[in-house]
Amino acid sequence: MRQQRVSLSAQQQLLASRKLSQLLMSQAWFQRARNIAIYLAHDGEIDPRVFADKALYRKKRCHLPALHPVKDKHLWFADYDGPRISNKFDIEEPDPKRNQMLNANQLDVVLLPLVAFDEQGGRLGMGGGYYDRTFAFLNGRQGAQKPKLIGLAHHFQQVPQLPIESWDVPLNAIVTDEQVIQIS
Repeated sequence: MRQQRVSLSAQQQLLASRKLSQLLMSQAWFQRARNIAIYLAHDGEIDPRVFADKALYRKKRCHLPALHPVKDKHLWFADYDGPRISNKFDIEEPDPKRNQMLNANQLDVVLLPLVAFDEQGGRLGMGGGYYDRTFAFLNGRQGAQKPKLIGLAHHFQQVPQLPIESWDVPLNAIVTDEQVIQIS
């Protein structure tokens, strides 16, 4: 999957990003959300920047994840437009020394990248478990309203079935450049 998404041209990536943005903005949760976490795409991930620009224009607050300096393999979040640094994975993230950081429970919606997914909400990330550890507080909370976790991927990243482990925090939906899959 990673190889296939890296092989997309810049034009294909931009078109996918525009389609993704249209689908995201049509969702009811978008209208209600105030604080939305996105990510900076790399390794061919579908890019939420077009969406972020439109969300910011509509007075939504967008945030980026950063590696938590104390809690191992956890994330916290800061303003999308704040100062950035490169982390240990050479990924750009908010500088925790120059940004006001938010905890995960302060977010309304979190958009997270996927390597692969299935219709049942099974997902495969990059394998670090950062999102699962950060949002573990949602496990076991029946009917938890926020934050909503929305996986983003190119449509071709869908597979028939992926295993779901006990520590996997379930997604509320998956949005691709072609469809919205609500997870029950």
